[in-house]
Amino acid sequence: MRPSFARIRALAGKEVADLRASKGVLLGPIAMLLTAVLMPLALAVGVPAWAGEPLDDTADLVQLARQFQVPGAGGLTDAALVQALLLHQFLPLMALVPVVGAMTLVTTAIVGEKQARTLEPLLATPLTTAELLVAKTGTAFALALVLLALGVVLLVAGAAVTAEPGVAATLVTGRVLALVGGVAPAASLVALTLGAIVSTRAKDARAAQQAGVVVVLPLVGGFVAQLNGQTAFSTGDLLLATAVLLAVAAVLGRVAVHVFDRERILTQWT
Repeated sequence: MRPSFARIRALAGKEVADLRASKGVLLGPIAMLLTAVLMPLALAVGVPAWAGEPLDDTADLVQLARQFQVPGAGGLTDAALVQALLLHQFLPLMALVPVVGAMTLVTTAIVGEKQARTLEPLLATPLTTAELLVAKTGTAFALALVLLALGVVLLVAGAAVTAEPGVAATLVTGRVLALVGGVAPAASLVALTLGAIVSTRAKDARAAQQAGVVVVLPLVGGFVAQLNGQTAFSTGDLLLATAVLLAVAAVLGRVAVHVFDRERILTQWT
C-alpha cells in the first residue's frame, strides 16, 4: 500500500494539538536549550566580567586559543580568540538539544497514547504502521529542529551582543554548520527511530527515554574529548559522522516498522 500523505498530515496535526495541550513535555528540551546557550556565554563573557579578569590576561588560555585555531578567527584580538575558543568547545552541547527534544517527544507521543488509551482507535483505522511512525517521528523531528534553530540563533545573537567583535562570525563557519546542520539533526533521527522502537514495548515514557543514552553518550564523549583538548573535529569528520548517523537512522527506521506489533499493542499494552 502506498503511503497516504493526507493521513500522515492529519495525524501530524493531531500530534501538534496534543503537544499544545501538554506543554510540560517541552520543559526538558527547553532546559537543554538554555544550558547550551547560557553556559558557554557565561564562561566566555559573564564570569570574566564578573571577576574583573580579562581573558587575555591568562597566558595559558591565550596560547591554547592560538594553537586551537578556531575557523574564521584570523585577525581577532587575544581576548576574542579565547572567547571564540570557549564558545566552540561547548558547541557539542547544542547537538544535544534536538536529541533530547526528539527522544522526549516521540516516547511521550507513543507511550503516552498507550497509557491514555488513545492509540487503540488509531490502530483500528486504515492507517499503516509506516504512516503512523512517520507522522509521530516527523512531528517530533520538526519540533526538535525548531528548538535547535532557536538555540543557534540565540547563541549567535548573544555572542554578537556580549562578546568581542568578530567572535559571533566564528559561529557561522562551515565546521559549525556541519555540526548543527548535519550531526545534530542526524543524531536526532537516530534518537527518534530508537525511541520509537523502545516505546512499542515500554509502558513508561521515562523508561523508554533511557534508550537515548545510546545516542547521548557518544556526543558527550566527543564533547569531553574536545574540551580536554584531546581532539578537534574537522568539517570532514563531522560530515562523515553525519553520513554514518543517517545510515544508522535508515536501518533503525526499517526495524521500527518491523517490530511495531499492532496486535500486541492492542491486546497487551495495559
